[in-house]
Amino acid sequence: MRRSSEFRALPKEFVDWQVALRRHTAEERRGAPHVGVAPLVTARRPGVDVGVVSHSVICGLLPRPDLLEEKTRDFRGMYEGQIAEGAKAVYDTGLEYLKGYYTSSDDFDTESVTTLLPDDLPLIDALRADPRCALVFHVFDMEDRSEVGRLRCLQLNAVAEVLSEGPVYDNVWWHNALFHGFADGCVVVHFRHQSTFDTRFGMLETIGG
Repeated sequence: MRRSSEFRALPKEFVDWQVALRRHTAEERRGAPHVGVAPLVTARRPGVDVGVVSHSVICGLLPRPDLLEEKTRDFRGMYEGQIAEGAKAVYDTGLEYLKGYYTSSDDFDTESVTTLLPDDLPLIDALRADPRCALVFHVFDMEDRSEVGRLRCLQLNAVAEVLSEGPVYDNVWWHNALFHGFADGCVVVHFRHQSTFDTRFGMLETIGG
């Protein structure tokens, strides 16, 4: 684990937006992800002087550290309590839970986002070789004037930790299981935030401290 002093809190407006997006998808889209939670992750390609590897991901928010294990137990309990009734019962129970789960950004980790990916992706190899990376968020729906859907172009610079066990892994894995079943052969990538830039229309404007 790298020193915590290397990492900074995500801009509050970013976390507020991500929480609102997830509440919106739970309430209005039956859980179908919005483009705003699907950044392009870019990292250096191993063994190449100039070159990158990129992959689209669905990013997730972690509960704040003092709530992490409690929420993991909730996710696992819902899965194990409903799976005998079938995957749809698990999904519906999880979706109803998320409507109350995504209410305040104060309940979530302010320093990181996560994703769950197959272990054999080139991106995972790249992040193991060099954990520095960027998450690029592009929301270009010019007709959506709502707060969750309006135009945004953000670049989050981060350091990635590839996890196959531990509390963060367990939380992301069981959360995913509610909606997609068991993710065998997958790892969790824990992106620790360093800086954020607004990149709209050629800008490179720092957001946050």
